Order: sequence, then C-alpha cells, then structure tokens
Amino acid sequence: MSDYKDLKHKHFFDGTAEAFMKDLLLRSDAGMQDGQYDMIGGDINATAKTMSFFLWFYKFYFRVEVHGVENIPQDGPGLIVSNHAPIFPFDATQIALACLLEPEKPRYVRTIVNRAIADIPFFSTLMSRTGQVIGCDDNVRRVFENQNLIVVFPTGAEGDMNTIFNKYQVHEFAVGFMEYALRFRTPVTPTCVTGSEEAALTLGKINTNLAGFKHIPITPIFPWLGPLGFIPFPSKFRIYFDPQIDYHTEHREERDNPEKVRELVEGLRQHIQHMLDSALGRK
Repeated sequence: MSDYKDLKHKHFFDGTAEAFMKDLLLRSDAGMQDGQYDMIGGDINATAKTMSFFLWFYKFYFRVEVHGVENIPQDGPGLIVSNHAPIFPFDATQIALACLLEPEKPRYVRTIVNRAIADIPFFSTLMSRTGQVIGCDDNVRRVFENQNLIVVFPTGAEGDMNTIFNKYQVHEFAVGFMEYALRFRTPVTPTCVTGSEEAALTLGKINTNLAGFKHIPITPIFPWLGPLGFIPFPSKFRIYFDPQIDYHTEHREERDNPEKVRELVEGLRQHIQHMLDSALGRK
C-alpha cells in the first residue's frame, strides 16, 4: 500500500497499517534500521507500532487537514515551533505524522519531551524507543547531526493551560529553542494547530505537583474516569506550516544577548498567534 488514504479500519488490526508505517520510516530520514537502536535508543518496530496507533487518530478520529505542505523542510535539520494544547501530546503526534505522510519526501520529526516523563515508568521507555528526546544540548546536537526535524512547544507541556473559555491564546514562550536555532544554525518553521484545544476540552486546572507537572487539567471526563480521562474528544485538526525563518544567518552573533534573543522569540510568538487568528477567522 503506497498511500495512507487507502487504509481501512481493518488494516489497523491485521498489521497492514504497521507495515505501511515501517516502510515509510525506512524511506524517511529517521535513520532507523531493523535489529538495532538508533542514536537516541529508537527502535523501528516499536516506532512503527506506536505511529500506526496514532495514524488511526490522524485518519479517522481527528481527520487531519494539512496546509502549507510545501513549507515542510525537504532536508536538513530544523525546528518546527507550534502552539500547544494543554498537557495531552496529540498535537505533537499529528504534526509528526503530517511530516511523514504528506510531503513527497517523508520527514521524521522528533519531539523534545518534558523532563518529568523520564521519571514515569513505561512512558520513559516508550519515548526512548520511538526516538524522542529529553531536552538537553547533547540530545539536540545529536538529532541535528542526524539531519532530523524537532518539534517544540515553547509554552511548555502546560503553558498557562488555556481552557475552552480562552482558547488559542499563545502565551509567553521559553527562549531555549531560539538559543538552539542560533547555536546550531538551524532554521525555524512556524506552525499552528487548530482543533487540538477542542480535543483537550479543558474546563479548568488543579494546581499540583504530580509527576513533575505543576497543573493537571479538569475536563468533562478527567480526572473523574482516571486514565480513561486521557482519551481526547473528537475534533477536526488543521495544521498550518509557514515558510522557514532563517534566524541564524542574520542573528547568530546575538545568541549571547538575552534581550535580543527574547525579542526574536516574542516576534515568533506573535507570528504564530497571527497564524492562529487567521486560521480561526479572528481579527
């Protein structure tokens, strides 16, 4: 099978979708091979199985629509910087799948995951086996040396945790990703996702210190249904990629100037907010 659009529900149970995803990974720039771990500890079979699970969501549940496919970098390292819905990482998985499925040349996207994940049994291993990285200079350097893309959410795993009452407000960005862009001479692709906050359907938050997270969301089903409360609500996702911005050529000498770096970060935050407003038809 050569196109994910030809996959049927049954193909996610008979191994067809997993085989399709494995073939796609082998043709991509992931650098994963049968019988060996990659530089991060990624395993192609574990990654194919996991990505085929999220592919079902991509095709049938979120019905993802991608705009600006031509702006997904065709080669080389890069940072994909996007808004983020509270806590749940479904927007990250859908961006990663869009970059694998939609361009003529499939690109593998790695995610910088919250450090708290490293302390959670099973999830820490799953992140490693699917080639995702804990944010640190050495991990980012290795990913870029492997010519891969990284998706980052500069508001963090929680950000200011938008609710359904203040959806799609892009709050203050952390500056670390811009320091990486300047240090490693890596372009940035501004990206936004709509539909993700409806899927999270956050009504409020509880301040806590659970597994390293400062807040946990309140939704119509979480925490009331326990782990089942992590199931997202069905919502159509739309992903928008804008052309790359080459910060490192013009501003590489300013990477040690905190005020200038913050100015660049704020400019990108406003850019992504404008993308969201345009996508949502807001003035």
